[in-house]
Amino acid sequence: MKITFISPYPDVTVFGVRTISAWLRQHGFDTQLIFLPDPYGDDLVPGTDRYDEQPLRQAAELCRESDIVGISLMTNFFDGAVQITRALRGHLNPSTPILWGGIHPTIRPEECLEFADLVCVGEGEDSILELMRRLDSGEDHTATSNIWSRKTDGEIRKNELLPLPRDLDMYPMPDYSMDDHHVMLDNRVVPITHDILQDFLGRGTVSAYLGKTGYQTMTSRGCPYACTYCINDTIRRMYGGRGKLRWRTIPHVMKELEWVKANMPYVDYIWISDDEFLARKPDEIAEFAKQYKEKINLPFSCLISPISVTKEKMDTLVDAGLCYVQMGVESGSPKMQAIFNRKHMPNDRMMQAVRIINSYRDRMAPPSYDFLMDVPGETDDDRVASLRFIADIPKPYRLQPFTLILYPGTELHRQAVESGAITNERSEIYNKTYTMRAPTYLNLLMALCKNGRFPSPLLKLLISRPALAVLNSRAMAPVFKLLFRTGQSIKHGLRG
Repeated sequence: MKITFISPYPDVTVFGVRTISAWLRQHGFDTQLIFLPDPYGDDLVPGTDRYDEQPLRQAAELCRESDIVGISLMTNFFDGAVQITRALRGHLNPSTPILWGGIHPTIRPEECLEFADLVCVGEGEDSILELMRRLDSGEDHTATSNIWSRKTDGEIRKNELLPLPRDLDMYPMPDYSMDDHHVMLDNRVVPITHDILQDFLGRGTVSAYLGKTGYQTMTSRGCPYACTYCINDTIRRMYGGRGKLRWRTIPHVMKELEWVKANMPYVDYIWISDDEFLARKPDEIAEFAKQYKEKINLPFSCLISPISVTKEKMDTLVDAGLCYVQMGVESGSPKMQAIFNRKHMPNDRMMQAVRIINSYRDRMAPPSYDFLMDVPGETDDDRVASLRFIADIPKPYRLQPFTLILYPGTELHRQAVESGAITNERSEIYNKTYTMRAPTYLNLLMALCKNGRFPSPLLKLLISRPALAVLNSRAMAPVFKLLFRTGQSIKHGLRG
């Protein structure tokens, strides 16, 4: 039995898909991976096909011998998944089921069943293994746990949800075998080689910033927090409040990274993409640092939160090779912090974490601090509060301002629907990206601070009451719209 997984994500690491592939191979099933990085990336154009006919035809030809085809997607890759699915329908045997999985199918399975034959709700390793076993034995595959399907009468069959596995060590490392792996490159689908993989790994957001080729991994699943803009809390509630944070053991992680060092010599740093790596206990951090320094000894980066940053943990990790961190600030406004369910991360606690991080400025790359923009209910006073916080951040640093996307299933999405803040989900969510900012004066100031070099005294001057009265006035709004439009035109011209 063979299953082909297709990923539309720009990032070819796709930890979940590769882990499921390795898990199925471990149990004797054949897998094929096809990476179709969305050609438009952040430049979404509503109503425009994501892919040309040639790569879709090539991908469909590769799927001809598959017994099932799976597509993983988030909300902003929905249109691409629809286009891929339609292309497959024209080439596959009508009896070959198409399975959708990932965050969006988990949250909106009914919508996804308008296009897919099957939808995987929740984590997929064990349910897809069960699905493959049922297909192989001729059993009713629509009875598989976590799998939803539409019956001939239109009714949806909703199977029970498997409990979340506590022992993550039972799963193998992600599948980087290169065996039957393909990728869309220059509008053609070609077999992946190490040269191609090295090029893609070097293009990652953090890799490009650090000028290194990074291997991305995860040592945990879940998050200890319940931020209202994030889907983690929704997934946890779906599982009855279980699975808040689950860890792989340190030896299990080291085994993976040792394999990477031995088989991917072009990797020169490790990118740990856990939602909150520093949530491990201090003794676990110390053990990780000890084993990492002895066995891996490469620079590494991780995501952190203000709550978890301590001098003790940072001392230990920097000594082991920590070279870069990314921390979510999101807003300097207490009101917005309450809306985000982050009141336990007030400005003084966040600034304390910032200063601890800054104390390692001679041993690490400038850290990144994330901020959310264009949030429903946010006022100019809230935006100014964020800019005041930024003006006090010690240099060097860089900002990553993200436009908020109200993903279905999040608490903020629910509130926005109830308040009428969402009028068109297609344009306001499905076809929206993190870079689509409102063309305003305050957003321009945020953009000017991205590289961390904008003079703090000048920023404080530009957000003073006299400056705001003039520059943030209604009369000046057309000027900033023009500036944003001109900037976008230059950006697209350079890409072209």
